[in-house]
Amino acid sequence: MTLRDITAALALALATTTLSAQSAESQPADDTTQETDSLPINACRKGHYVLLNLGGGLHNTAFSVSDNGTKKAGFGFGVSAGYRYFFKENWGVGVGLGFNTFSGTAKLNYLQSERNGSDAAILAEHKERNFQTTFHEVEEKVSVSALDIPVGLYFQQSLGKRWRLGVGANLMVSAVMGSKSKINSGTIKVDAEYPYYNLSMSDVPSHKLTTYDNFGCTPDLKKISLGAGGEIGAYYAVNKKLDIFMGVNAAYRFSDIKNKNLDKLFDEEQAKYAGVTQTAYCSSVNLVNVSATIGIRYRIERKPKPKPVYTPEPEPEPQPEPEPLPAPIQSETAIDLKPAVADIMPTDYVYVNTSDDMSKQLKRKKVGDPIGTPILFATNSDKLRGDNSFSILDTVTVFLRENPDVTRMQISAHTDDVGTDAYNLDLSKRRAKTVVDYIIGKGIDPKRLVTVGYGESRPLNNNATPEQREVNRRVEFMILEVEDKE
Repeated sequence: MTLRDITAALALALATTTLSAQSAESQPADDTTQETDSLPINACRKGHYVLLNLGGGLHNTAFSVSDNGTKKAGFGFGVSAGYRYFFKENWGVGVGLGFNTFSGTAKLNYLQSERNGSDAAILAEHKERNFQTTFHEVEEKVSVSALDIPVGLYFQQSLGKRWRLGVGANLMVSAVMGSKSKINSGTIKVDAEYPYYNLSMSDVPSHKLTTYDNFGCTPDLKKISLGAGGEIGAYYAVNKKLDIFMGVNAAYRFSDIKNKNLDKLFDEEQAKYAGVTQTAYCSSVNLVNVSATIGIRYRIERKPKPKPVYTPEPEPEPQPEPEPLPAPIQSETAIDLKPAVADIMPTDYVYVNTSDDMSKQLKRKKVGDPIGTPILFATNSDKLRGDNSFSILDTVTVFLRENPDVTRMQISAHTDDVGTDAYNLDLSKRRAKTVVDYIIGKGIDPKRLVTVGYGESRPLNNNATPEQREVNRRVEFMILEVEDKE
């Protein structure tokens, strides 16, 4: 890519970004994209910035030459991109990546002499000779390209309505990416004197005594150098995010990148030109640039997260209050059963009329024992009877409310032996469900209740009389789990 290509690309990027930014600024923004700050357009803002700059000017390799030659400055260009974070409105830090080219020219017009040389073509005992090498209008141009990584501190200050002053200083590491040497003009003429023969010779190519006008070299330079730089310029605010920068930056790589230090610029024996950067003729090689720069700077603004829209939860529909329980029977006598039925009940059944009685009973019972008074059903029916069934169930409900540590109660339903086994099993399950539905309807958590239908498999007697069969048509209550209060 040539300098013209890079310049055209940056100019196109500047024009496109500026037009799009102005267009966006002229259009009304909706609630989700409009800027929230009310600061003036040129105000200094904290935040994250990205930059792209192009510059050109004095990009000199700054090699020093002896009194026998002169050095001319060279022109170079640079492209850089960077990131900066302003932790305050005026102060920030940043890092960048830049590419720069450097050039310098040495003009050589002097005489180089060397004594005690030799000539292999002369007899061994008489081959001594002294060279005289003349550099005539030799112009050597040295070019170097380098990649820079600067880290610096930066300052900005508002000026006028749309302008800001920008100043920065940095330290940098530079990596030499390539270097070359080119001879633009001039000749090198080699003559010799043979002391033994008292003879001077010139223009004898067979003895490497000739004029050279086609020669060159390849510089050998160190890859890494250290330096420092700075910038000063002005930012023109296109809008609150985009700026155009115009200014001057300069840098001096104070590490000498010269890698060799040969004794002479031209080796007459080898007929080889070393180049100014490879010899003592050049004391040091440093990369120096002072450039006029133009570029863009864009502030990255994080979009605020949308605030959650509060949607009030719909009010729950009013639930009917549990049907109030009728006052339990407070009599201490047994529930009124037919004497013939009561006489045949098992002796371990205890008939209770209040929840307090059941609570006292709970202290004496073991988990797995029946508790309270069983409910009796009519023949072939799963409907609650109207004698004492509702009072018994209300007593059980109050007991469960007052004893939350009773976490599991089993509802066990039975039948007499009238009918088939399958029919009686289904009938017992329906009786258990009838009882559970009544208790749940009074507000008891269904997770605390377990239903089991046994059919006719567990009678209390042999079903020999109507009274015995009535006792077997029952639903019992059994404690399965009591939570330890400790």
